[in-house]
Amino acid sequence: MSPGPGPATERAVPAEPSVPAVRAVRGAVTVAEDTPQQIAAATRRLVGELLVRNGLDRDAVISLMFTCSPDLTSDTPALALREEGWEVPVLCAADTAWSGAPARTVRVLAHVTSCGPLAPVYLGDSAPTRPAQSPA
Repeated sequence: MSPGPGPATERAVPAEPSVPAVRAVRGAVTVAEDTPQQIAAATRRLVGELLVRNGLDRDAVISLMFTCSPDLTSDTPALALREEGWEVPVLCAADTAWSGAPARTVRVLAHVTSCGPLAPVYLGDSAPTRPAQSPA
């Protein structure tokens, strides 16, 4: 008589919540004026709040992608972070111009390592979503 079937095949166990994973979190901030100082201050505030509210430290940040509304031309968020000693990859781009777009807004998409859910951060007059359709 042959032996019965072998032991049950082990199932993959989902990763524990305490195991860091790569995640992305969004944020935005409005800038008072189009000056290098205001863009730098707003960028530092946005990234700082993103870290604090999500319980992250600088080492958790893998990369950052920024967009600026078309009316912000005096500086880029990447320069503000370089002046603060940040050495992660940072990409800056111009946001799409569209009717009804919020003025003087810096947006960020941060790629981080985290063990849990992340909360987006919207400061000033920035908003989490854009209208699905531009106003007529």
